[in-house]
Amino acid sequence: MVLRRWHAWQTDGPWRDHLRTPRVLIHGRNQSRERNAMTADLYAEYAFNNDVVEAKNQLQYLSDTVDPHTFATLDSIGVAPGWECWDVGAGAGTVSHWLAERVGVEGRVLATDIKPQHIPAREGLNIARHDVRTDPFPTETFDLIHARLLLMHLPTREQVVSQLVQALKPGGVLVISDWETNYLDLILDSPDETGSRVFMRFLEICRAGSPLVGIDLRWAARAHSVMRSAGLSDVTTTTHASSWAGGTGACVLHRSNTFQLESRLLEDDFTEEELRTLRGVLLDPRFVISSYLMFTTLGRRAQ
Repeated sequence: MVLRRWHAWQTDGPWRDHLRTPRVLIHGRNQSRERNAMTADLYAEYAFNNDVVEAKNQLQYLSDTVDPHTFATLDSIGVAPGWECWDVGAGAGTVSHWLAERVGVEGRVLATDIKPQHIPAREGLNIARHDVRTDPFPTETFDLIHARLLLMHLPTREQVVSQLVQALKPGGVLVISDWETNYLDLILDSPDETGSRVFMRFLEICRAGSPLVGIDLRWAARAHSVMRSAGLSDVTTTTHASSWAGGTGACVLHRSNTFQLESRLLEDDFTEEELRTLRGVLLDPRFVISSYLMFTTLGRRAQ
């Protein structure tokens, strides 16, 4: 595979020409200091870092929790052989791989992230390091663009939506999925009050800190109107949540998050004992929670 910079996609020729040859586009040792600084700035704000040891587990648990809904959504769109797709903020790459399987050898999939090291390579998949806040976008290139649990973290989310719309081919579809994290009454069953109390406190601390790291708690419900304002037609929104017992899905995802958020939790007077209790109850199959409510909004660019 060829190691190239993202910008080579524009300077060397049309985007579609580069989509025809699978390659990995990752900035190497000569990556600019400015780009390193921008990535560092984002992770100074963003609560989670793909470089830490726990990140691989977190991304896998996240995929396990939300992939079934995402795959059902993409299946309903009718992703077909020959499509050219962009998975923005691809994380562990599970959606990118699903898309690559669907589009076959006739199509191509681009998977991007600011830190894409957890995306496995495969035939028909192009992997690139790309920052939607600052890097260039193509125009009229993709049949499908998918962004999951990304825009809720970006202060410039509305500008990014407009740029993603321009990257669609006429008739192309934009799919945006984000969680609504205001509603915290997620406990469906619990073996004891102590476990329930520490879990609720954990959720409240996360919600209180969200605006400080650029998260818009109301974005998921606003995406519909923003996508319409950006010129998309046939805009529809569905919501989805499901139950998860301790040791599965959303429970192990929350547990993984406690390791990355540990210092922040302790700063908010979460005790070591409470952390142990929280991590324990999130593995207890008698403890059952709902996932956050996910809003998935689809819109189509006019022909």
